[in-house]
Amino acid sequence: MNFSCIDWSQAPEDARWWAMDGDGHAYWYCRPQIAAATTFWFAARHPAPSFGYARDFRQSLQARPAPAEESAPARAAASRLLRR
Repeated sequence: MNFSCIDWSQAPEDARWWAMDGDGHAYWYCRPQIAAATTFWFAARHPAPSFGYARDFRQSLQARPAPAEESAPARAAASRLLRR
C-alpha cells in the first residue's frame, strides 16, 4: 500500500523505510547492518512523524523512493526491453 504523504526530507539520511507500530508510533528504519563478530543483524530506528497515517499498522511499511538519478537508468533499460 502506498501512502504518499510521507515527507522523506524529514528522514535521517540513512533511513530506508518508514512504518508505524501497533501502538501508533511511527519510526524511520535504517539499512540493516551485521554487527562485527556476531551472527545477527539489526536495523536502527528513529522516531518519525505519523504524517496522519490512520490505517492498519501492518500495512504501513513504506520504502524510501529511489533518487531520480538512480531510477532513470532503470526506466531507460526497461523501455529498451519493451521495444524489442
